[in-house]
Amino acid sequence: MYSNYDNERRRKPSIIFRTDSYKWGHWMQYLPNTQNVYSYLESRNGAKFNNTVFFGLQYYLKEYLAGRVLNQLDIQRASKLAEKHLGPGRFNVDGWQYILDKHYGKLPLLIRSVPEGLPIPVSNCQLTVEVTDQKVPWLTNFVESLLMKIWSPSAVATLSREIKILIKHYLEVTSDSVDGLPYMLHDFGYRGDSSEESAEINGAAHLINFRGTDTILSLLFPEDFYNAPKDYCPGESVLATEHSIMTSRLEKGEFDVVRHILNTTPDGILSVVIDSYDYRRFIKETAKLPELATWLNRTPTNKIVFRPDSGDPVSTSLDVAGLIAELFGVTLNTKGYRIFNQQTGMLWGDGIQYDGIRNILHALKNNGYAASNIVFGMGGGLHTSCTRDTQRNAFKCSAQCYDNQWHDVYKKPLDPTKASKSGRLSLIQDANGRFMTVPEIIKDKNQDLLTPVFKNGEILKEYSWDEICSNAKL
Repeated sequence: MYSNYDNERRRKPSIIFRTDSYKWGHWMQYLPNTQNVYSYLESRNGAKFNNTVFFGLQYYLKEYLAGRVLNQLDIQRASKLAEKHLGPGRFNVDGWQYILDKHYGKLPLLIRSVPEGLPIPVSNCQLTVEVTDQKVPWLTNFVESLLMKIWSPSAVATLSREIKILIKHYLEVTSDSVDGLPYMLHDFGYRGDSSEESAEINGAAHLINFRGTDTILSLLFPEDFYNAPKDYCPGESVLATEHSIMTSRLEKGEFDVVRHILNTTPDGILSVVIDSYDYRRFIKETAKLPELATWLNRTPTNKIVFRPDSGDPVSTSLDVAGLIAELFGVTLNTKGYRIFNQQTGMLWGDGIQYDGIRNILHALKNNGYAASNIVFGMGGGLHTSCTRDTQRNAFKCSAQCYDNQWHDVYKKPLDPTKASKSGRLSLIQDANGRFMTVPEIIKDKNQDLLTPVFKNGEILKEYSWDEICSNAKL
């Protein structure tokens, strides 16, 4: 019998547990006169893309850091667990008790960050953290492990935006308009993600740049965490088939299924997967169906999109483009490239990555087709192909206060790409719009793009969804 999965036993774990094991012991490793630790987040040189779209901090602040984040039971539970996990005396009972008693369970931290959605060139500071109470200097890097998870939505937002730049380039070269750009990369990533939370936040990262998605959870994210209006919908989708539908009567009944779909589909866009058996036969036979003609003639906005779901992406896309052109007709746009009948299109959504999209667009261009003829669907390649090393995200200490004075600290290993910055930092833009990380600006704080967003358990500044999308706009 189903039992009430008691939330008291499995409530959301405290901030105490949201770190790496070794950080439980760092409180005893800082030298005794340490009063503050100052650390920063950046994308190091050598990242895949030259700019990183900073996104996700506000979610982590609201969900995990704001307000009272620990109680007496948390400290007791962590202490017992640490004794078994690391050994006796490793866990900082007194330090956490101090935060609970002195700060009522709120974290005495100051966090500054760049505006969310803003593409920041690599090797520039995106975020800084320090404590506001000198009795807990270890807390700065204790939260590194949690805050580092910003790498994921930032990397997805970056990848999505870079693909948008790529598609926009090919549209400008081969098409008369870029109006369709917001819908030319569709998010198929929900099933391929590692968790519900990852699907939600990474799906939202894509929606900063595009409006096409099948990740329903991501539609809730802007309202829940980024102050979008109530009932706001940041993305759209279309009716589409899958193989369980197209194969339901096997190959001999494939077109009975197609007829049924056409007879029952409302007006709009219909995406049809075509490789259950022979995609060439499918396109040729579907083009002859009276039901398709009837459906297309119902309104000029009805459109059928053919989706080959297997084979070599480039050669199959060219093959499908040729069949559509032959059976439904093409015209030349003002730039001399072929465009399909406006009621037909094609979608490639199988195992595609950035390079694959580029290769398909390049091949279509070389064969005289406009980029506007195709849209892309991206699943695991969008949500899970990125790692923390994609944009080389790193969180490093650059200054420490001891003996009542701030001192620069840094690392300088033999691998120069892993060298870290030193000192307290600011991020500015020069007269040419170039971003530069510089020593902290004291006199004119208005120049500093690093804005205080969190202090002592309270969120100081929030960004709206519209602001984020505007910051990332091409």
